[in-house]
Amino acid sequence: GKGKYKQKQQQQQQQQAQPPSEPVGGSQQYGDFLQKMQQQQQVAQPAPAPAQAQAEPPKQAQGQQQKGGGGGGKYKQKQQQKQQEQQELEKQLAAQRPPQPPAPAAQSRSTGSPEGSLSPTHGAIQRVEEDLSGMKIDKGSGKSALRQVLIRPGAHGRRGKVTKLEVNYIPLMLEKMVSTAYHYDVDIQPMASRKWQRAAFKRFEVEALAGQPIAFDGNKNAYTAKKLKLDHYKKEVVAREDNRDRKFTITMKEAAVVDLQCLKNYMQAGSGNANLVKPMRAIQCLDVVLRTAYELNPRFVKFRKSIYVVPTKPEDIGANHELWYGLFQSALLGSKPFLNIDVSHKAFPRGGPVLDVVASLNRNSLPTSLAGWLAQQVHDYLKGMEVVYTGPNGVGKTFKYNSLKGPASTQKFKLEDGSESTVAAYFQKQGVRLRFPDLPVMHVGSTIRNIMVPMELCAIPPGQALIKKHPDQCTQMIIRRSATDTVTRKGKIMDIFNQIDYNNSKTIKDFGFGVGNSFEVVDGRIIGPPSVVYRNNVTITPSRGQWRADNASFIQINPQPLRWRILNLDDRTRPAGIQELGQNIFQVSRKHGIQLEPFSMQQTYYEPRDLRNAIREVDSIFEDLKKQRMDFVIVVISGMGDQYSKVKQRAELVIGLLTQCIKGDTVYKKAGDMSTINNIWLKINAKTNGTNHVLKPESKPPLIRKRVMYVGADVTHPSPEQTNIPSVVGVAASYDLEGFRYNCCYRLQNPKDEMIRDLENIIKKQLLQFKTCNGALPDLIMYYRDGVSEGQFSEILTIELNAIQSAVASTSPGAKVAVTFIVVQKRHHARFFPTRGTIDVEGRNQNLPPGTVVDKHITAPNQYQFFLISHQAVQGVAKPTKYCVLYDDVNSDPDELQSVTYALCHMFARCNRAVSYPAPTYYAHLAAFRGRVYIKDRRLNMNDLAGEYRKMQIKPEIIDGHPMFFV
Repeated sequence: GKGKYKQKQQQQQQQQAQPPSEPVGGSQQYGDFLQKMQQQQQVAQPAPAPAQAQAEPPKQAQGQQQKGGGGGGKYKQKQQQKQQEQQELEKQLAAQRPPQPPAPAAQSRSTGSPEGSLSPTHGAIQRVEEDLSGMKIDKGSGKSALRQVLIRPGAHGRRGKVTKLEVNYIPLMLEKMVSTAYHYDVDIQPMASRKWQRAAFKRFEVEALAGQPIAFDGNKNAYTAKKLKLDHYKKEVVAREDNRDRKFTITMKEAAVVDLQCLKNYMQAGSGNANLVKPMRAIQCLDVVLRTAYELNPRFVKFRKSIYVVPTKPEDIGANHELWYGLFQSALLGSKPFLNIDVSHKAFPRGGPVLDVVASLNRNSLPTSLAGWLAQQVHDYLKGMEVVYTGPNGVGKTFKYNSLKGPASTQKFKLEDGSESTVAAYFQKQGVRLRFPDLPVMHVGSTIRNIMVPMELCAIPPGQALIKKHPDQCTQMIIRRSATDTVTRKGKIMDIFNQIDYNNSKTIKDFGFGVGNSFEVVDGRIIGPPSVVYRNNVTITPSRGQWRADNASFIQINPQPLRWRILNLDDRTRPAGIQELGQNIFQVSRKHGIQLEPFSMQQTYYEPRDLRNAIREVDSIFEDLKKQRMDFVIVVISGMGDQYSKVKQRAELVIGLLTQCIKGDTVYKKAGDMSTINNIWLKINAKTNGTNHVLKPESKPPLIRKRVMYVGADVTHPSPEQTNIPSVVGVAASYDLEGFRYNCCYRLQNPKDEMIRDLENIIKKQLLQFKTCNGALPDLIMYYRDGVSEGQFSEILTIELNAIQSAVASTSPGAKVAVTFIVVQKRHHARFFPTRGTIDVEGRNQNLPPGTVVDKHITAPNQYQFFLISHQAVQGVAKPTKYCVLYDDVNSDPDELQSVTYALCHMFARCNRAVSYPAPTYYAHLAAFRGRVYIKDRRLNMNDLAGEYRKMQIKPEIIDGHPMFFV
């Protein structure tokens, strides 16, 4: 944390406007951790790998500590001392803790399930759920104790129809590559934005390096193909940006010699010369060098790993934004080196006068004053932006926007002689009479200086790539404009790619790198779908990723008569629509043999007296419906506002009532659509402890012809500007032998923390549920972990595999439960395209069909990985999901694991179609989303998230009585 604080001090001392920089996620400090441990007086069982109590500093600050020299030793000693203190505290507390007897398994079973569903009074499970004082809040394992990711070259499947396809990977030529590169540490003082740093380094190149080719990442790292012979490693330069000159002192020193030959060695997996350790330093060098092809090109705007083409005719997408197209690029290693390229889409704030923004937010009418919600909207729009202020002399200066202040006519500030003046009076003396003196002035530049400028003298420069969530209107437009067929998408990619002209870059040539000019053609396989079974052994085989079950009934329903109501909270929904909805809900229930009370407007329909304020009455309404012993309530909500979150918070955390929300627009448009009604019943049947369908036994690979618990896990994070919202963990686990029924847990933890800290307790609870329903622990846990980047593999594996194994050991000492640990990656840029003449394509977008697998050539050469398209894309180009097997106790056959994963994509309760990733992962995402719903509009104590979680426990009637309430 000290490095970050020091950076902030330095930034403020410069008294210069800084453009927005990407915020670094916070972490719980060591003192908070000790205090929490002492309050709880309880320590969870230590995992096989020791946990590191000291929170790691943000990566950027940490790198500066290491490279900056002075103070690094003291910092490291402090870290070690704090870690020793925490470990000593753990020993003392563990010695004081009495041994805990194993919780007895409950015997209650539901008559509605052969395996048994969960009882609301399930004692053993409740004890685990309520034992929150043992929540793991440690901050991660020591780097030296990290587990090795599974090394398994040649893990390729053979089944399925072989097909040729193109992938958006451009081959890289390394035959003429230099064998070594020279890595230099670059220090630019004073600290500034990357825009200024690049400008300063460009001057340094000209003045100190005589134009020798060099690749600079815009931050701290530079690479050359030849060792530099500098007379001066430290030099002062003057950079110019935004009509301003600034002095910088640049220090450059050699950091390392990078072996580039290891790139070739790594790709030779399976041969005696194979290098099994991924050469991250060499890949980083390769990536930085390739980016020099466009870094200083004024036609492009860089944002993260993408560049965006400055449009000649910007596309308006509403909300004062315009759509820019760009290109993502990343160097990858498969059987050969590749450059992964893909089209990017981003909403950029529209350039123009600030007053235009104010008018557009006020229904295209410029107000004479600004206050209340309109002022807040203007502030939210400008937050993080730069503005160009044009003064009386006609010269424009760029500043960072901070906030709105008072009207120019009343806002005062001190002059150099100590006297005060209003902003309007000051400009009057400068010869500028403000047209809108009652509009607020803007505080710009350094936050410690009072630079205040009138709105009417400011404009928004175009091309600002901001780290902000897009407005919903823009997001919808981006999705619509980006949903193109495979031919159009490929054309967009290659159009921008050809504008860059990598092979004419002086720096790329100096390193001996070459870039191909076309997509790579690889072999794929199309594997068959599983068959699904309904009641009376009705078997259906999906076609093109979907199936119709018009003549099939749910394989299992709740055998008890179900009481229900329709509650309308939407003032635009008319009774006629409710009546049509209710009658069709009842009609479909009869098809499935569900004993549902007949619908009538007099008995089933419930509408508050004051619909516009109905959400305020929801507690008393739900209490009344619960007293009437309703099994479920359909709640019609408005698509606007926060009705959904209020309904779920009150029904599930306060009252204990099962609900199914339907938007008023759906009632208006789809109340008579039987396909929509059937989909509603898919959810209600699962929520009321039914089973919609199961896999045909013959479709199950041998890998899962035993007791298997499927677990999905995900962590959702707040957007960068949401600093007071925690990350939310979602974990879902199957508890029946068919892999259809799931329960879920959620947890709150520090923002940006990807590791699931309380996983041991979560898995323990789910193991008890599985044992209660099936009489024994599972033979195999298949753990599908979502949302993990490659750089986190070892840390995730260390922390979470240890937690799973510890949960098994503490639940049943001596039990042997195998674990297969699979990371599910959706945030990648691999796309598959049919080759010319390919007949295996689907729909108008010409996608590869569901079941398409690629497990070699573009995957890591020595790891167990595969890509799978499991769904039929509704719009646009189908995105394959990437699966990385990090650990595998059962040494699974690749064909079997791919078939199991594909089969699980057909087990999602909400629809009769295969989804894009396995059901357990989907359910984990829904569980995390539900946790985010629970915290919506709540003020949370971010220093005691465990305590906040305890206040938001799901009622036993819901979590135990209806485990699939979250679907």
